[in-house]
Amino acid sequence: MSIDSSKGRLRLGKLPLKDLRRLVFPHLPLRAEPGLDGGIFRLKGGAVAAHAPAIGVPIETLGFFAFHYSASNVAALFAKPRYLIAGIYLPPNSSEGELETIAEGIGSEAERYGVEIIAGHTATYKGLELPLISATCIGERIREPERVEAGDLIALVGRVGGESLWLKALAEGRRDERWRRLTPLPALLRLQGVEGMKLLHDVSEGGVREALHEIAETQRLRLEVDSSRIPLEEGVEDLGVDPLSAPSYGVLIAILSPEALEEASEICLKADQPLSIIGEIKAGRGAYIDGMEIEGFERTELDRLYGLIAGVDEITSTLRECLRRLEEEPEVAALIPEVGTNLVYARPGASSIEEVAGLSGRIVISLGRPRVCGDVVYGGSRHLAQVVLRAMRINPRIRAAINLRGGEDVAEALEEMGLRVRRLPPSEGACPIADYIESAEEFHDAYLHPGALGIEASTVILGEDPRWIVDVVLRLARRLRDH
Repeated sequence: MSIDSSKGRLRLGKLPLKDLRRLVFPHLPLRAEPGLDGGIFRLKGGAVAAHAPAIGVPIETLGFFAFHYSASNVAALFAKPRYLIAGIYLPPNSSEGELETIAEGIGSEAERYGVEIIAGHTATYKGLELPLISATCIGERIREPERVEAGDLIALVGRVGGESLWLKALAEGRRDERWRRLTPLPALLRLQGVEGMKLLHDVSEGGVREALHEIAETQRLRLEVDSSRIPLEEGVEDLGVDPLSAPSYGVLIAILSPEALEEASEICLKADQPLSIIGEIKAGRGAYIDGMEIEGFERTELDRLYGLIAGVDEITSTLRECLRRLEEEPEVAALIPEVGTNLVYARPGASSIEEVAGLSGRIVISLGRPRVCGDVVYGGSRHLAQVVLRAMRINPRIRAAINLRGGEDVAEALEEMGLRVRRLPPSEGACPIADYIESAEEFHDAYLHPGALGIEASTVILGEDPRWIVDVVLRLARRLRDH
């Protein structure tokens, strides 16, 4: 699933019906077009409803997770998902292609599981920095859950850490398609009909530890778990975080009677989803792993990646990771000018500012350290975008740029590092470096402008990839620190 970048931009506010019919409805399993204020549905049995937001993940995955978060919660309550209400809320300047990608993601999953979209809302609003989907799933209960009691078994379906490995891969700029398997819904639907299956709970924020803690809190029983029985995805132990607290969506905790174990195991084996008995329900209170009580929610370093990897495409995802690297290096503060630093990255073949991504704010100095303010958006830096666009006319492969403070020490250090530096004469104008590049016959890696009345001296470094530029900036910062 990819975003069609050739499509237009969405208007601010609620989408008109004609645009919904053109961009959204064709991708959704609709029995009938929603009415003025909502939709009507009928249920024969008991109704179960669950609500969940989806935010902070790449747009091509957003619709998938929006559907599965809420539908899986319904299935965990021993119900069959039947209907979905979805609100799609986008930042200003979002594209029609991005909206269609989200709608297609929701629609394809809903159709796969026989779920109808009955109502929703689609709009772009100021104040949003990331796309957000708010989804409510409604289902019909197939049976009442059984009472959990001492002697029941605690099972884990799946392997822990798949979501963490996916997040890490995206943060490092590597393509990873495992997100398509990060859902407990297939296992939930298979297991909810097993006699003796008493409780089903998906692992979400806080990982396995928090899932066990939540069960203990609501059931008011004692869960005793042996960590050596918990299967881990290969490589998760190398991530430097506690695997049992790390993001592991797609993993399922099940509590079942001993008599239900054989049937449940066979179902999971046929689906290639291992079912592992990891513990037992005891009399008492609390959740314990290896005899140690779980006392609360613990986040890991990987949780921080949500939002950073939420880029609408590879351009914005790459920029967010590069900005994180700059923010983590204190020495970079010495290179930030008074107006702040920005980093931009253009789409291949870009011809307009709206096709160049950059920070909506700036990198500034806070308490002596660099701090990223704002989010990565297309059209985020008009002046630096103009520099890149002019450079692309000379060499289309030059798609990234950063602005730093001026100074002869910066120019000399860059030259010592092997970069070609051009010192510009004093000049005025809104964007003197862009103006110079447009008229120049030879291209350089960096341009130093001495400043003018009301214009701060500055250095602009250009390159094919922002990751290379960040490498240069980090080397430059350390070089100036050591001299």
